[in-house]
Amino acid sequence: MMTRRMTRIVWPSLALVVFATALVLLGLALTGTAGAASPQPTPIPTRLAPSGPVQGAIVRFGENVTVPAGDRVEAVVAFGGDVIIDGAVKGPVVAFGGDVLVRGTVGDAVVAFGGNVALTPTAVVGSAMGPQDTSVVIFGGTLARAPGAQITGSVQRADGANWAAVANWATQHTFVRPWWGFTLMGWIVQTAFCLVLALVVAALMPRQMLAVHRHLKLKPAGSLGWGALVFFIAGPAVLVVLVISIVGLLVVVPYVLLALLAYFFAVTTVGAFVAQRVLTGGGRSENLMLATVLGVIGTTIATRIPVLGSLVSLAMIVFGTGACALAIAEWRQARKQSGAPTPAAELKGES
Repeated sequence: MMTRRMTRIVWPSLALVVFATALVLLGLALTGTAGAASPQPTPIPTRLAPSGPVQGAIVRFGENVTVPAGDRVEAVVAFGGDVIIDGAVKGPVVAFGGDVLVRGTVGDAVVAFGGNVALTPTAVVGSAMGPQDTSVVIFGGTLARAPGAQITGSVQRADGANWAAVANWATQHTFVRPWWGFTLMGWIVQTAFCLVLALVVAALMPRQMLAVHRHLKLKPAGSLGWGALVFFIAGPAVLVVLVISIVGLLVVVPYVLLALLAYFFAVTTVGAFVAQRVLTGGGRSENLMLATVLGVIGTTIATRIPVLGSLVSLAMIVFGTGACALAIAEWRQARKQSGAPTPAAELKGES
């Protein structure tokens, strides 16, 4: 019974970790070196290029995703559902535990873990990539490519992995202590859970993360000061007011949940910022998704260090919270200025 329960825990955990590794490898393949000459991307054929504005990223859990013909979206991420692309996707298409069917255009790579990829004769994959890039990545699935389907770049797949043996080995060697102790499996589960949430954040809020990165770079001292004010004074003060007031008791739980999500966003953004600096310092171009993956992995490793891990987590929360506060203040100021009337309009109104 215990072995069966452990296997149920190990299987999805290992799957998510391998998925994270696939994203890291894909990101490294996509970024390339800064000095390398980048060939001209293959143009999207006119018959597959729908008109209209590009919509935001699509992220679904346990649901199928369909991009209709004529629609254009930034990216598609699906956990536990199939993906059908009839329109155009500017960025990557990632399916975890589902199949991918492409009848339209995908500008970036197609990544499928635990599912198959099918390309019809009208499919175009990697139209914005170069021949040296990896356009299709498949783990534990197959690729069905119809004649006429266009793929820019290479195809990477891992079909012959013995996942049952891997799960068996992990069950026998990593559960030194039961459940969530400080074991390798505890770190794997923690990393996998945080990675899924962080990738959703990076897909849905890229501009917000980049705005926080800008303040972390330009105003580190201001980020530290405002973060300490919010985390140590303002946040607890609001919680105390809610607890002692009758009406506030109704929103205590939502407030705590919102605060936890905000702190998770702050830590994720700081980790991605540090990873981004390392990547750009090493001669690679900026890649938010890759930086997010590396930041989450580095953060979960650092938090496992006794004493120092707690200090690192606290510092990331404080700096990230302060940078978020500065970004929100900047956004409010810009919105206020854009809505204010110009002096010429004021004079015209007075006359």
